[in-house]
Amino acid sequence: MKQGDADVVVGRARPADLVGGGSGTDGVLVRAAKSGDASAFGELYERYRDAIYRYCLSRTGTAHDAEDLTSDVFVKALHSIDRYQDRGLPFVAFLYRIARNAAIDRSRTLKQPLSVDELVTQPASRQNVEADAMLAVDRSILLAALTKLKTEHRDVIVMRFIEGYSALEVAAALGKTEGAVRTLQHRALERLR
Repeated sequence: MKQGDADVVVGRARPADLVGGGSGTDGVLVRAAKSGDASAFGELYERYRDAIYRYCLSRTGTAHDAEDLTSDVFVKALHSIDRYQDRGLPFVAFLYRIARNAAIDRSRTLKQPLSVDELVTQPASRQNVEADAMLAVDRSILLAALTKLKTEHRDVIVMRFIEGYSALEVAAALGKTEGAVRTLQHRALERLR
């Protein structure tokens, strides 16, 4: 994915936000949010809401549950933003980590299987409807198989092939090495065959 392509996608983290500490504007917004600026946190919410929602949808299987989980993620992020430190991981990685942990906590209590129907209908971009329609068929095949994967494999496949992030970007978001992400991806693809 080229840098320019990612920048025009609504609700998606840009690649620069996933590696090397995030974009300069994220840093400014995080510092402002830490100082109590609600509008700065609101802008972070607007920037990452759709990507976190799609991730939550891939974990919960229903729009209603994904909305609830997305809300929980941002409430937890707001309450814990003072503890966020840029240690080379960007703010969106912080959000994905919260989302992953919240989804794990939720699945422990509910034990619901993943439904893929709604995720297939969620476009990755509102900017390019034709491309999204063409991808829907491929996505439906991939997503139908996701239910057979372990959680960590599913996370990697969703972020790599549904969200379109590079292995390095997924590694930054999940707190793993690029090699570990490539290994997880390889194992997941082998299981899908």
